[in-house]
Amino acid sequence: MKGIKKTISITMSLCILFLSVMVFVPAAKAAVQGTITGNEVRFRSAPTINSTIYKYLYMGNVVSINSTDKIAGDGCSDGWYSINYNGTSGYVCSSYVALASESYPASYGRPWTSPKKAIMGGADFIAGSYLGNGQNTIYLKKFNVNPISPSYPHNHEYQANIAAPMNEAASSYKSYRDNGLLSNPLHFAIPIYNNMPAYTSHPVTGIEQGGTSVVTDQAFEDELNRQGFDETYKKWLRELHNKYPNWTFESIKTNLDFNSAVAAEKIVGAVSKTCSACLDPNNIYPEVGWGTPNDQTMAYFLDPRNFLMEDSILMFEDLSNNSYYTEEMVKNVLAGTFMTGNDNVDGIPYSSMFMEAARTYNVSPVYLASLSRQEVGATKGLVTSGEQFEYKGITYVGFYNFYNIGAYSSEENPAKAGLVYASAGSVPNSDGVYVGNIGEDGSVPVGPGDGEPEVPNTTPVATHLANMGLNRKGSYITNLTLNATVSSLKNKTNGSELTFKNPSSSLLGNTEKVTTGSTITFSTGETYTIVIYGDLTGDGNINSADLLRMRQYLLGQVNLSGAYLESARLVNVSGNINSADLLRLRQYLLGQKGINQA
Repeated sequence: MKGIKKTISITMSLCILFLSVMVFVPAAKAAVQGTITGNEVRFRSAPTINSTIYKYLYMGNVVSINSTDKIAGDGCSDGWYSINYNGTSGYVCSSYVALASESYPASYGRPWTSPKKAIMGGADFIAGSYLGNGQNTIYLKKFNVNPISPSYPHNHEYQANIAAPMNEAASSYKSYRDNGLLSNPLHFAIPIYNNMPAYTSHPVTGIEQGGTSVVTDQAFEDELNRQGFDETYKKWLRELHNKYPNWTFESIKTNLDFNSAVAAEKIVGAVSKTCSACLDPNNIYPEVGWGTPNDQTMAYFLDPRNFLMEDSILMFEDLSNNSYYTEEMVKNVLAGTFMTGNDNVDGIPYSSMFMEAARTYNVSPVYLASLSRQEVGATKGLVTSGEQFEYKGITYVGFYNFYNIGAYSSEENPAKAGLVYASAGSVPNSDGVYVGNIGEDGSVPVGPGDGEPEVPNTTPVATHLANMGLNRKGSYITNLTLNATVSSLKNKTNGSELTFKNPSSSLLGNTEKVTTGSTITFSTGETYTIVIYGDLTGDGNINSADLLRMRQYLLGQVNLSGAYLESARLVNVSGNINSADLLRLRQYLLGQKGINQA
């Protein structure tokens, strides 16, 4: 996720764009301990950006610095450190290492030993490291091109995936749409580059079509002209204005040449290998499943004009707090999740925590709640329960992480790695266990609003599932038949103890059918999400629309997450989704093979 460049900022360290001749720093010292202060910091075989990348290092990783003398080399204006990490010797840019004697990045209130501490501390992290540094939109968090940012352009970026802003914006749009937030006076900051081409196109989907040349509001047209938007921008903004007249648009003049920006972002960017047409033939990206984007793909995702549409414009929304955000809006975002009530430590509403975090750190509470919902899901899990876990031989208990900060994808278990990040500042007890917020008996405390179920003698979930012939797979319920209705399931067990909701969190009637994304809540208070394998669109059917959705996912055109991603696992239930799953879905539609719903 992120780290802090010395005392300035967090960054993905590549230190590109600068060829420097360093003055060799005298006064060599013995090996000392250092702490990585950035994210995706390249650990290289030699002090040059053309050398082999052994792996990425992340904020908090402790390294042994062989000498505090800095080594001159291209790609790092501050010089390189020779280090040892986990038995391997190599080099990292010294800009992203704090010596033991130097100030380490802010703790953000860690250890996060309660939901409130995690929600508040995570908001502090997001606000201080990104929003406060001119990266106050989803787009700018990925593509750091705002001239007011204290970090060099194209550095200090939230992630490598160049399609991430599009995917995050699509997820935010669904939340805003379903919760009636699009009618609010949203504000968007949209970058403009120098020497932009007439258009850019995706290698698979081609040129974005749409927009309007018809001027219906001269005052709005005058404002667009004042902001410096040309016709290639205005045709899209007019269309949005016609539907949402209270939206406002601000230009960010990056003062960067577009082609130069494409070249710079390409070096630090990654694209899924599932889109073979998107890959550069000279792929240098080292992570499994990811590759270096080709010029056309990089230009497409960097070009803001390709995302000035209703379902993607939110990547440019100002993520600062605003007076029109209310706690009721936050409750709407959290509806249908375990965060609808009070937490189990402080006994206060989750919605009020997000509102307090928003006020304290000037971050949109709707964004924080949406981000948390997207990261941790609708049901309580490891990162939101404080339960005990073991990671790399060490036991932890009583820690929380509501934004999965520090949950790096390169870790063997990202969720647990994020909780280890949340535990920073804690100390082990006599048994070597890192202890957060637990009671004297070793249990996670139960606060007001969360105790035992109020309904006495409720039927166990396992009994309900056995009666209905369903399976429990983590937070999902599987083994449903197509067109199963609420009444057909309730008739098999004590239906009065069950509540079914559709993906928009509205109650399902007895005659309505359940679909992928529907939820079932038991009288014990446990809620699970339903998965029908092959129903990727969530309409309860398996047809050509699902085949198209899977094909678009494999091409990197749409994002699938949660139950919808799970519904695409037709062949290897625990592995990556690939062409084998696409083939199985096609075979099902042709009547050649079935789909196992278990």
